[in-house]
Amino acid sequence: MAIMKTKILALTMAAAAVFSSGCSLLDPTEVVNPNLTEDDLRDKGLLTMKPWLGGMARNLALAYNEIVTPNEILSDNYANTKTYYNQAFDFPRMNVADADINDLIQYLSRLRSNAVYGLEVVKPADPTATPSEEAELYFYKGLSHLWTAELFVSAPVVGDGKPVPPAEQFDSAIVNFKKALALSTDGDLKTGYNIVLARAYYYLGDKANARKYAADAIASNNRYVRSVAFDPVNTFTPAISNILQDAMYRRGTFDDLQPLPRLDFLDPKCYTISSSEDSPIPLAKIEEAYLILAEADVADNQLPAALNRVKDLIGVVNTRNKATFDDQAEGRDESNPGSRPNVATVRVAASAGEPLIAGLVLDRGAPMVTVPVISGTSINAANVTAANYPTVDAVLELIYLLRQEIFIGEGRRAVDLGFRYPVSFNEIVSNPNIENGDPATVGRIPAFIPKNKEMDAFTYDKAAGTCTIKHNMNKVIVTNKASAEVVPFF
Repeated sequence: MAIMKTKILALTMAAAAVFSSGCSLLDPTEVVNPNLTEDDLRDKGLLTMKPWLGGMARNLALAYNEIVTPNEILSDNYANTKTYYNQAFDFPRMNVADADINDLIQYLSRLRSNAVYGLEVVKPADPTATPSEEAELYFYKGLSHLWTAELFVSAPVVGDGKPVPPAEQFDSAIVNFKKALALSTDGDLKTGYNIVLARAYYYLGDKANARKYAADAIASNNRYVRSVAFDPVNTFTPAISNILQDAMYRRGTFDDLQPLPRLDFLDPKCYTISSSEDSPIPLAKIEEAYLILAEADVADNQLPAALNRVKDLIGVVNTRNKATFDDQAEGRDESNPGSRPNVATVRVAASAGEPLIAGLVLDRGAPMVTVPVISGTSINAANVTAANYPTVDAVLELIYLLRQEIFIGEGRRAVDLGFRYPVSFNEIVSNPNIENGDPATVGRIPAFIPKNKEMDAFTYDKAAGTCTIKHNMNKVIVTNKASAEVVPFF
């Protein structure tokens, strides 16, 4: 079988150009010029860190686009109602030949290899490079390992390499994040590095270290957020628009991605700010530190402490920005009128037998809607009491609802549900260390995940103004907390 793959290669980026509108990278895989070599760039002082970091930011946006939209479809956060985006993940189904899986592994590899090139080639060539700039390259490299660990059963980190399991990928992420933390002199960046360190230790189940770095992050900046920026106009060709924004908002009446009704008030997190500006998507934010500490408290059976952490968290969430904009084109039920809640009077139950809650659905016919763009929650701090949440499972379910609400539109929920992708078909056919049927080629869909799109299912009585979701997946997560696939501290 003569099949070629796009291997996981260290991309050799040989030139950088500075434009009046900002910095962009020139990728030699797209330009053939035998008269321009890497040595020429080094000798002329053109191989420098600032434009390289501009290119790394571009690579980050490309990778995030590949992560966020497919992961939101894979989870219970969103139903894909049309055919423009991935049609398999809603069921959920995973296939090694899926283009989204192939693109994801490619862009994570590109992010990692370009960070390595920056550290090994660009930094030594630039005498003006600063420790904080070097730290950012370690951060990007660490992110590539972190995401590979979270998203794949196992995956190579070098061309034709053996698949590396998540635990080793998390360890590699930690090594790189610690180097970034040690090098940087930028206080805000260091807060972000502490958050991703806490996140890596959290998924490893290392409670002590997760606590340490989460606490360090809160102590340094308890309102921190770092987002991924997109540039639909000025970025070096091709421009990078926010794909999730297309799916949530920009395609209007196509109604591609529709949220679980209990999350309606949080959608769309991304909207068109202007014709030349897309919404950013949060990458690391202080809310995660509070969530990690609260879950660690529950694991230690310190329920009052956990509830106090939750109250502090809600205090932070309530300070976050909201945006008001016109969302009338997205009617929620454009293709099947009356099929989906779209008025503010609707009350929603998380599953049959649970209370009907008001305030979770926005009026999509109103001239404007107001939606949180960093974090939002339906939970009122005044209701976070021991009487309302008296047991480990009750508090844990609260925390996972908060995680779902706070991280919506950021590609995180599928990881909390225990999903992991297989390596792509391209790897199987050309990597000598991977054969079809190997563990790395089989995606992980936990046995407790409902099939046939049932995670997105609900019943809606338009006349009564009530909606009942079929499966409360936060309750399902907690019921299966002893599984190695979910709830890392248990």
